[in-house]
Amino acid sequence: MHVTGDLGFSILVLVVSFVFLAIALIIRRKWRRAVARKEEIKRLLILASEEAARAEFEASYGYSTTVYVPQHPQCAVCFSPTTTRCARCKAVRYCSGKCQIVHWRQGHKDECQPPSISHEINDVGNFTSQKAAEPDQSEAYGDRFKFESKLPAKPIQMSSEESESSDRSSSSEGLFSYELFVKLYNWNKVELQPCGLINCGNSCYANVVLQCLAFTPPLTAYFLQGLHSKECAKKDWCFTCELENLILRAKDGKSPLSPIGILSRLQSIGSQLGNGREEDAHEFLRYAIDTMQSVCIEEAGVNASGPLEDETTLIGLTFGGYLRSKIKCTKCHGKSERQERMMDLTVEIEGDIGNLEEALRRYTGTEILDGENKYKCDRCKSYEKAKKKLTIVEAPNILTIALKRFQSGKFGKLNKSIQFPEILDLAPYMSGTSDKLPIYRLYGVVVHLDIMNAAFSGHYVCYVKSTQNKWFKVDDSTVRQLFPYLIPGHVCD
Repeated sequence: MHVTGDLGFSILVLVVSFVFLAIALIIRRKWRRAVARKEEIKRLLILASEEAARAEFEASYGYSTTVYVPQHPQCAVCFSPTTTRCARCKAVRYCSGKCQIVHWRQGHKDECQPPSISHEINDVGNFTSQKAAEPDQSEAYGDRFKFESKLPAKPIQMSSEESESSDRSSSSEGLFSYELFVKLYNWNKVELQPCGLINCGNSCYANVVLQCLAFTPPLTAYFLQGLHSKECAKKDWCFTCELENLILRAKDGKSPLSPIGILSRLQSIGSQLGNGREEDAHEFLRYAIDTMQSVCIEEAGVNASGPLEDETTLIGLTFGGYLRSKIKCTKCHGKSERQERMMDLTVEIEGDIGNLEEALRRYTGTEILDGENKYKCDRCKSYEKAKKKLTIVEAPNILTIALKRFQSGKFGKLNKSIQFPEILDLAPYMSGTSDKLPIYRLYGVVVHLDIMNAAFSGHYVCYVKSTQNKWFKVDDSTVRQLFPYLIPGHVCD
């Protein structure tokens, strides 16, 4: 009996030791994760502060016109790492198409001459024998910015087939001055306080979108200075004029305001919208952006808009980016690649997706096209299994991300928590860009509050951040400052 008692005591000690060891390992693992997360946040904050300092410097002193050729080539305008050179003279390098346009306007068009001998300057400043008339076949121009990014450093990715139009784009002024866009982006002379908007009958979906547009950096400065109404040639109703008027009244401190000037003309914004009906906020946002884009095109006197016109309006510079779609047939291994314009991202959150980064990884991950979703291969002349990959090649200045909670043909809503950061690094989800630090800061969130998990009914509220980094919750006519906490990180919709 004595031996048995000793054995039991030894087993007990052994079990307790294993428990303490397991607890220690768990604590150590969590501590390491916390330290790693803290270091990552610190790194992103440092990157963000560096970009902010760079933005302030360039906004204060303007762009330099000096052509600077160090050992490692840098942009002649902003001294960032370069991806292309002037397709005509081959002597000046740029990080983006926008910098090339700025440099062209500042006098390079008078200095630019095709090489007179069959040589060109290589990356380290030495001469190598080349055909002077050959265009640069590298992927040229990219264009870089509700996530707010750093200072625009916009590169437009172009394929080699499009390189012949580089002279045209480099000499084009664009429909909206990029220098003015940068000034508007960094303009913070007036702090706009959120004002309540009266619910005119199931209009909460429109109210939250108007609030977020009012606090979108370039648009805020543009409207507060009345720049649109000074140039608007429309004699009848104009959505952009109405939005500007609403923001100017908000600047005067009036609250709540009635958005009836906009809501009474919903059919002019989107033909599918109806007065007094519950609508989707993301759909209204798309209609609003498209409407403002059309106003910009019409204001510039352009009869038929093309890629260059769409990209160089105020709205195009603010929200526009590019996606690259690559498809590979698994039978013949043929590849198809195309680029498409994006004004926002809509990401899936089904399955085990628990945060925004995971949703973006799935969005830019490889998708298998099979079954009813097979790819029609031009080479095989038949529907075949294929692999598809979507990446971002041009990050917009203002990034809007919508979580796909509503599913067509289904009653319920994907009503689960999705964590999202206040600072987002988009670099892991991009390809072929000269913008090495596409860092975004959150400034607006739209939230759908459902009733009994219904997708077709509910109420919208939003959270917006002022230029003084103050967060506000806006629920139609009610505005409340959030202090000391920011918005909850699990209600992004």
